[in-house]
Amino acid sequence: MGKARWTLYSNLKVAELVFGAETTMLNLRHAIAELPGIPGWRSNFDMLLIIDDLATLETFTPQAMKDHQAFMRGWNERYREGHAPKTALVCADDLKRIIPELWSAMTREGWKTKIEVFTNRTEALAWLAEDQA
Repeated sequence: MGKARWTLYSNLKVAELVFGAETTMLNLRHAIAELPGIPGWRSNFDMLLIIDDLATLETFTPQAMKDHQAFMRGWNERYREGHAPKTALVCADDLKRIIPELWSAMTREGWKTKIEVFTNRTEALAWLAEDQA
């Protein structure tokens, strides 16, 4: 993925990243690690992760997701402060949506971050906007 292509929406307090064909679990972790250094990022931003039709998700194995979970637990504690952060995962493909649904299930208990899965960006943004002050 190289340098991640984050799009920051300051007015919505949302950081958006699209998973393309080249997205692996490891470079997703690198992209998330880069986020705090991107000008405009704030710890009160929520995340919108969109899995596009070209994403293969082959590297999103149960073990890779457990490793990512350990990384994200620390990252969320360090970089997502002062609110109940949310992460919206968007995946239109029924079969591919199994991966984000599994991630959501893995992070339900004992997590600072609320995670939900959606079939489209509009629904995800509406959920992210709920309870924003």
